[in-house]
Amino acid sequence: MPKKIKNCFIKNLTFQKLLEAHYRAKRQKTSKKEIILFELNLENNITNILNSIKNGTYKVGNYYSFVVYEPKKRIIQSLPYKDRVVHQWYVEEFIKPYILPKFIYGSFACLPKKGTHRSVNYIQHLMQIYKRNNGAFWILKCDIKKFFDSINPYILFNILKKYINDKMLLNFTKTIIFDSRPGDMKVGIPIGNYTSQYFANIYLNQLDQYIKRTLKIKYYRKIYG
Repeated sequence: MPKKIKNCFIKNLTFQKLLEAHYRAKRQKTSKKEIILFELNLENNITNILNSIKNGTYKVGNYYSFVVYEPKKRIIQSLPYKDRVVHQWYVEEFIKPYILPKFIYGSFACLPKKGTHRSVNYIQHLMQIYKRNNGAFWILKCDIKKFFDSINPYILFNILKKYINDKMLLNFTKTIIFDSRPGDMKVGIPIGNYTSQYFANIYLNQLDQYIKRTLKIKYYRKIYG
């Protein structure tokens, strides 16, 4: 696995890859009007996205907001469908193959072939190991209040720069993060973007790396190092 992503932006910018991103983005949503309209002129729409990204004129569309109440009240910011296709392409071609493999194994949220149930099994496995070797123990259960809303986009971009050494990809990443931010949002990333799920993990993974470097907890290194 290369230390940084380089020389791959144009190689992965193809009609076929964007078409595959469309098929992923529309899953279980084929009856929605915006998707039906997009598919009525599918070839031209994909070609227009491809050309706008290639020539540097791609702009993120305007967000629209709605509220969900499960599992708690949250404001969801949603992009037009063409942008959701672009986000699918960006995550699948660059984030998943190059950045996710660098995460600690104990990262499970929104990651392929992981999720809640596997995280529970993994935690139980770690608890059994610790109890066998050390006896009784305490567990700290915590959460980061309004995590998505608290993410600093400038810090996020600087973290991503550590992974990316492809100038075109880096400029495009800047567009994804900063272009057409909803409302007067200066801090935070929009809940609802496909990229936000992965940006949040990348941001939190950096915190994990900081803990490993500064606290140097022996057991932490043994389990996660």
